[in-house]
Amino acid sequence: MSSKRRRVAAVLLLAAAFTGGCNSTKFYERRHLSDKVMTFAEDPTEVHFQQKCFYSREGSAGGIGASAGGGCGCY
Repeated sequence: MSSKRRRVAAVLLLAAAFTGGCNSTKFYERRHLSDKVMTFAEDPTEVHFQQKCFYSREGSAGGIGASAGGGCGCY
């Protein structure tokens, strides 16, 4: 086999490897992708809990629309 044929075979093999993962979504499968669970936004209650823990450790609160606190974890 010549070197040109080997290169062509390698390029074709590489292209076949990359195109093997391509797939399209059917119209009836898109409802699963638009589910609320698939969003990148975090749960508001989880964000509130994380902020409360952070404020308790830092001894400060506020700056995100909340009133100031005393550092004990209560507002």
